[in-house]
Parts: sequence; C-alpha cells; structure tokens
Amino acid sequence: MFQHFVITRFNLRDPALEKANGNKPLLDDKWMEDRLELFENYCYSSIKNQTELNFTWLVFFDISTPQVFRTIIDRYAAEFSNFTPIYIDGMNAYLPSIKSEVAKRLDQPYLITSRLDNDDCLHKDYMKEVQAQFAQQPFMAIDFIDGYTLQIEPVVRFAKRSHVHNPFISLIEKSDDFVTVWSRKRHGHWSKVKKVLPVQNKRMWMSIIHFENATNTFLGYGDIDWQKIKAFHIDANIESNLKQKNIPFNDWKKQSSKQQLKTLWKVYFKLFNRKMSSIIN
Repeated sequence: MFQHFVITRFNLRDPALEKANGNKPLLDDKWMEDRLELFENYCYSSIKNQTELNFTWLVFFDISTPQVFRTIIDRYAAEFSNFTPIYIDGMNAYLPSIKSEVAKRLDQPYLITSRLDNDDCLHKDYMKEVQAQFAQQPFMAIDFIDGYTLQIEPVVRFAKRSHVHNPFISLIEKSDDFVTVWSRKRHGHWSKVKKVLPVQNKRMWMSIIHFENATNTFLGYGDIDWQKIKAFHIDANIESNLKQKNIPFNDWKKQSSKQQLKTLWKVYFKLFNRKMSSIIN
C-alpha cells in the first residue's frame, strides 16, 4: 500500500556558500572524518536498530567524495541493506535527485518520506509510529513534537526537547505527482501548510548538540532518567562514556526551568495558531 523513504543529505557542496567563503570548500576531509564518526555512532546506529525495517534510507553524498570515505560508506551499505548511498553533484542537484531516486523505486499507491539530519537520532520505534499514522491520506505531514536533546560537548547533558515543525517531519501522500517532505526546503516552512498532524507525548527523536552545529544550541529541560537514552541505540561504548560525563541536573536546574517555560510557551502558541487557522480557513 505504501513505501517509506528516509532522506538524509551529507556532504553536498553548496556553490553559493563556497563563493561567500572565497571559493574555498567548507566541507574538507577533516570535516568528513569527524562527521562520519558522529554519523556512525549516533545516526546510523539508531536507524540500524529500528523495530520496523520496512523503509529505504536514501543518503545523498557529493560526487567529489574521496575513495577513502566511499570505502567507509560502502561498509555501511554492506552491513545494513536499508542504507542506500547516492552520489550527486552538489546541493543544486539535491531536490531533483530526491524525486528521481524515489520515483525509480516507487511501485505503491502511497509513499511516506521522512527527514533526518546526519547528526541526529531516531527512537527505535520511530518508523513504526510514523507508519501507524498512515490512513491512505492524500497529503498529510506528521509532526512528532516531543523528543530529546543530547549535548555531547563541551559538557554532557541529556534532556527533553519539544519543537513544532521540527527537522524530523514525515509526509504521507499519494504516489501520483508526489512532492516528498523536502518540498519545503526548511522544516519551519511547514508552519504555512494546512495538512499537518501534530503528535504529542511520543518522544520519537533526539537532536545531538556538538561543536560543529551551525545553528543548534542546547535548549533542553528536565531531570531525565539516563536509561531513556537506550531507546536510541547510540554506540554502546560512546553511550557509557557519555553517562560518566553527564553533569548533575542541579548544576543547570535554573537554566532548565527557563528553557522549559520558553519552550512550552512557543509550542502551545504555535499549536494554538495552527488550530485557529484551521477553524478560520
């Protein structure tokens, strides 16, 4: 009845950004080494351990990727058949390639596409829960509002995180003339779309906060039992090491309270606006 595609971009060159950087590459070999390590220990590990494996993971790499890294990427594909690396010519080819790569694999009347950044994690039941929302909708985005956030440097903190129109949105749609979840280039753009189903009280994702985050900062809140991180299946050795470094909640309790108030205000304000918009329109 449907096919499910998870879509992730990796080291795609962006000519506009490189031009602004004096035509120097922004994603050099050191960036790639660090990002592959982060990807393998967090993102890849969480997807490999999904309870529902009825999906295809399309991961887009740049055609300029050196062979030393392609060898590592080939290993990922050999170890996990859902993982499908695709090499394309930079960011300009990204959106057209998503549609063409999905189209060549599509043979069902409906499809689900899910966004996933290469440095984030999904709960082991994410695919299962997304697919449980399927009811032959012609067009409906699924927005799991609640998740977690894990700061891994310079200090370790594990906390709740809630975010309306977050980077983990999925789209259910008919296969005829499909557009995919990446039809909105920025996840925040889903605020302008009527057909979005907010789902609360299911913490299905975990953002990873690290030194290379361009825009993300730690916005978590709450004193959380560390055991809840087990559902994301990050590398066992990494997880054990992080647990030892996790700072006591009392050290940032005041920050937590402020961030909880700010977060919940934003969540319910956005949900209220969405509900009012649906009534008016």
